[in-house]
Amino acid sequence: MKQLKEIFANKATIWLFVELVVITVVAWAVFDPAVVNLYYRCRTLGFDTDKLLYAETTVGAWDEDASEEDRNDPYNPTEERRQQMLRQLTAVDGVASAYLYDEEYGSIGFTSHGYSPCRIDKDTLFLAAIRFVPDSRFFETYGLKPLPGSPSAEQLSHLQKRDRQAVLTRSGAMALFGSTDVLGRKITICYGDPDIVVTVVGVVEDFRKSMNNTLQSLIIRSDSLSKTECRYVIRLKEGVDARRFVEEHGRELINNCQTGFNRIRRLMTFEEHLEQQELDEGRTQEVNRSLALALFFLINLMLAVIGTVWLHAKRHTEECGVRRAFGATRWHVLWDFLWRNALLATAAVAVGLVIYLNYAYSGLTVEYCETLYMNNNIDVPTDKTWVDYFWPHFLVVSSVVYIIILCTVLIGTAIPAVKIIGAKITDALRDE
Repeated sequence: MKQLKEIFANKATIWLFVELVVITVVAWAVFDPAVVNLYYRCRTLGFDTDKLLYAETTVGAWDEDASEEDRNDPYNPTEERRQQMLRQLTAVDGVASAYLYDEEYGSIGFTSHGYSPCRIDKDTLFLAAIRFVPDSRFFETYGLKPLPGSPSAEQLSHLQKRDRQAVLTRSGAMALFGSTDVLGRKITICYGDPDIVVTVVGVVEDFRKSMNNTLQSLIIRSDSLSKTECRYVIRLKEGVDARRFVEEHGRELINNCQTGFNRIRRLMTFEEHLEQQELDEGRTQEVNRSLALALFFLINLMLAVIGTVWLHAKRHTEECGVRRAFGATRWHVLWDFLWRNALLATAAVAVGLVIYLNYAYSGLTVEYCETLYMNNNIDVPTDKTWVDYFWPHFLVVSSVVYIIILCTVLIGTAIPAVKIIGAKITDALRDE
């Protein structure tokens, strides 16, 4: 406290303090979306996208002997024609497997949400639900990794709807049972009348459906195929580069893989597909806008703070000369400059964060998923991250803001301070 009183004895220091408080409040609002977006960008999806391709088809009855049913309902492919397309895809050199890519069946890559209310004893949780077509190499194609003790990916892909079996992710198992050792456990799916009881037959490592989706508590069940848009996700063999494959074999795959029902019209890497999806949904623009704004603010913050601190330090030139004349070393004077302004910045950030805390807490909004759970008096899943909880979110972003402002103030202090202490004592004493 004594040090703070000494610092605030100077009127110029008070104005610098007020400026840093205002900058802290604005910085929090600017850096918050940038920090969150960078965090999501740094997180892996949890499934192997490096070896995946996305194939989009045009739908229509291309052969002359197509049935009237196919012509009138082009989104209802027969199992025979679906298998025919899959055989053609896997016959291409370098392709390991392929799976029907659809929002309803194996909706990995889509941002939409579907939930299954899962009841264990008297507790109920909504888990994000994924359905897949049995006997389709779903788990192998996406590269989902079963935990030790669970059946292999190939075995899990053969699960049948009639057997009423389900696969959980690691977070899904932890949310429901508090353990990953859950094979043979029962889950009641409270959806429809009557309820459905399913048996857990496998657990896979966590993954996210898309870049925008943070949920990892998932339940995966097989389902019979109905209508589809006939798009495919393709897994390449080990050692095959996805981008090079599209460049060298894309035309061959497009020309050779077509049936009387549909044909491939566009091929790209799965990562490009996810990027394009984010671009179409406006997510890419949102992320780029938040990062650009944060960078612009950071540059202006450094220029403004460094300039202000520089002028503040220059006012102490004569004081510096006097102290050195009485035996103070250059490093002692430099350290005195640094710790005083560091303490000033810390106090200003603390006050600014308290001011912003009042605003942020009063305006706290709850995401859709959390609202869904709260409205049904159901516990929130255990896989939510610090971003989804107020206090961890506030503390993490506040730490980033503090580090940025502290570093900026120290840089702005060190530059003029080094120049001042490097001057001759007589020159410093003559400086007004």
